Amino acid sequence: MSTFNDLLATLPTTMSAEYELKEVVTIPRLPQSQCIVLPLVRTSIAPILIRNNDAELTTDLYVAGMNRIRMIASKTKGVERRRGAQILRMLGIGGFAAANKAFKPKNKPVSTVFDLNTVLFGDSAKGTEKAIYPVHAAVLYSDAISVEPVARQIDAVFRQGGVYEDGGTFDAENKKTSSNIFTTYSVKAGTRFVQTLVLTGNRVTREALDHLLLAIGLAGAYGGATAITGTNLQTTLAGIYWGALERPINAPGQILAHLDVDNTTEQTVTQVADLFGKEYPHGIAPGAAGDYVADLVHRLEEGDAALLRQYGHGAEQAAQLFDAWFSGSTGKADRKRRAPAPAEPAE
Repeated sequence: MSTFNDLLATLPTTMSAEYELKEVVTIPRLPQSQCIVLPLVRTSIAPILIRNNDAELTTDLYVAGMNRIRMIASKTKGVERRRGAQILRMLGIGGFAAANKAFKPKNKPVSTVFDLNTVLFGDSAKGTEKAIYPVHAAVLYSDAISVEPVARQIDAVFRQGGVYEDGGTFDAENKKTSSNIFTTYSVKAGTRFVQTLVLTGNRVTREALDHLLLAIGLAGAYGGATAITGTNLQTTLAGIYWGALERPINAPGQILAHLDVDNTTEQTVTQVADLFGKEYPHGIAPGAAGDYVADLVHRLEEGDAALLRQYGHGAEQAAQLFDAWFSGSTGKADRKRRAPAPAEPAE
């Protein structure tokens, strides 16, 4: 297997490039042939509600010979995009725009809205000049599909709303009993999902990759209404793999065709790692990948100086790219509040 240093050696050190038209302009770095894939095994550790509309019990899809639970990409990407923004806000170097409410004020550079998070997850902002500022995501999320069949993993819970002070269902004001009686169908704890995150084009720097790994994190609150009940999904990285071109195994359906529905999470991670190890010429084992993420989390929480310098460098690169690309300016005057100061990336 390869090491993280092997992977880091393949990553670009810049996000932008100069391009000659009538004059020399700055554009996003031109993509090169490369595919990095992060296969994830997500395990529910508490009941989780997964449906796309009220008429559905649970969203499912026929994949690899059976009906399985389907968690659409936005249900995981949205959580991790918000977590990434929260990290940048904590460090004071980004997250200045609310999710899905990005707006570029007049006479302000785009870097007051877009940041390192935008590089990874994409965004679109409106401006006072009626302009639209779109950014394509560098990370492509697949849907997360359950290993187990849907029929085995659904739990029905009877609920009754409108319970009043006396513990009953009679509403004294309206003189009638509450009819707010319903059943919620949730996914049981212990359900395993496979999902892939794909990065193509050799566009992601080390700073951006480390930020992505921190945004994915270790666990979180996912789903619909159950997202308010607390942490319900644990994420395990089944390694990191890369090569010049994409492979079919990146699709969850291709992975699921080879998995045992009765395995544990640990066994599933091993199976997924074996599949990707056979398909890609380079890869980092699940254990090493997990240790790297855990170390990143520890360094972030401890305020590691090298990591903060790395974040400052990445934030400045992203700001310079967006300002030059959308307006032809550097926006340096408006970025004086950015911290920490730009510095050489950590070794």
